[in-house]
Amino acid sequence: MSPIHHHQMVEIVTSELNTVVEKYIKLTGFKGKISILSHSLGSVICWDILSHQKRVSPLINEHQSSLLHCVRSCTFVTTPDTEYEYPSLLFDVVNNFMIGSPVAVFLIMRSQNNLTANNSLQLSGCKRVFNIFHPYDPVAYRLEPLMDKRNKDIEPKIIPHWRFGLRVQYQTKLWLRKIRNETERVKEHAFNAVEASFKGIGLLEGTRDDEADFEDENDSHKRQSGLSMKNGAIHGGERHDYLLQENELENANEYIAALAAHSSYWESKDLTLFIAEQLFGGRKIIDITQASCSTTVS
Repeated sequence: MSPIHHHQMVEIVTSELNTVVEKYIKLTGFKGKISILSHSLGSVICWDILSHQKRVSPLINEHQSSLLHCVRSCTFVTTPDTEYEYPSLLFDVVNNFMIGSPVAVFLIMRSQNNLTANNSLQLSGCKRVFNIFHPYDPVAYRLEPLMDKRNKDIEPKIIPHWRFGLRVQYQTKLWLRKIRNETERVKEHAFNAVEASFKGIGLLEGTRDDEADFEDENDSHKRQSGLSMKNGAIHGGERHDYLLQENELENANEYIAALAAHSSYWESKDLTLFIAEQLFGGRKIIDITQASCSTTVS
């Protein structure tokens, strides 16, 4: 996006958000928490708005209802890395649900691909960020690997089917992974036993270099099996990337499914339930590295 168009879109979106929230509070007396659902390019605009916010007096205030009559012209926030003054939201945002989001690509284009090292990317205007994507969506990208390159080895969390379960293809994947891990464990145990027996009868004598290489290999294996997410300050260090499960028809031909994947979010019951659960108390999201194959849903 060119700077001119980018600034215009940011100002229009911010003004509309403030207007809608202000009118809703006037009509209903609402005093609850506010979340934003942003799709595709809209998630990029919302990211830029929320990452340049300073705390202002919110519209929702139990003691000062007169704030509803504040001047609607936006308070501006000056950022140190640009001369552009970002308009301020007149309310606090608790959750930003990004669906089908290309934010990661835009951050790379801006050379902002190390979020943990860049304090300006802590989304001061938002407490929690959810990057939700369909596996075949050609526009959506993961966010966590940009925070730390080691995060690429950790799969996104899976949003359960609305009937609470993993689909068949994910159960199969989990089952195969368990078999592979068990095979690796048995193979390593057998290798260690044979090596110990050979050394016991004097047929194998390890050198210091061999022992050092073996220890390095073991350390590397332990590091890979004990990966931990590095998410920095955004979202309190919690997970950001959440994967919707494709259905069996989409799984049969991913190229055809990709044509409609970017607009499929609006009809997803899984996504609707996930957002509702996050807004009203939360629920445990399936982690494929820890889940159990207990429910089959098609």
